[in-house]
Amino acid sequence: MKYKRELILVIILFLIASAWALGQKLLFSAPAAIARVSADGEVIASLDLKKDQEFLVTGLHGETNHLIIKNGEIWCESASCPDKVCVRQGKQSQNGSTIACLPNRMIVTIVAE
Repeated sequence: MKYKRELILVIILFLIASAWALGQKLLFSAPAAIARVSADGEVIASLDLKKDQEFLVTGLHGETNHLIIKNGEIWCESASCPDKVCVRQGKQSQNGSTIACLPNRMIVTIVAE
C-alpha cells in the first residue's frame, strides 16, 4: 500500500514536470526575429536577426560592447568590461534569451516579431 502511494506521487510529479516543460517549449518556440539592445535601461536599437551585421554599443562613460549578428544568431564579440561574462555567454538565437553586460549596463533581449 505504501509503495502504491509513492508510485502515484512520482507519476503526478512527472506529469507536472512534463506539462511545465511543454509549456516552456510552446512559449519560447516562436522564431526569434529581433534583438532589442538596451544601454543604461533605455532601448537604443532593435536589430533584425535575419540580417548579418555588426553593432557597437557605447555607454555613457565610453564603455563598449561589440555585437555581431550572423546566421540568425547574436553574440558579444568583445567588451570593455573587466570580467567579459557577456563575451562568454556565446551565441544566442532563441526567443527569450538574453546577453547581459552588467558593468557596461548593456542588455540584449531576443524577441519574436
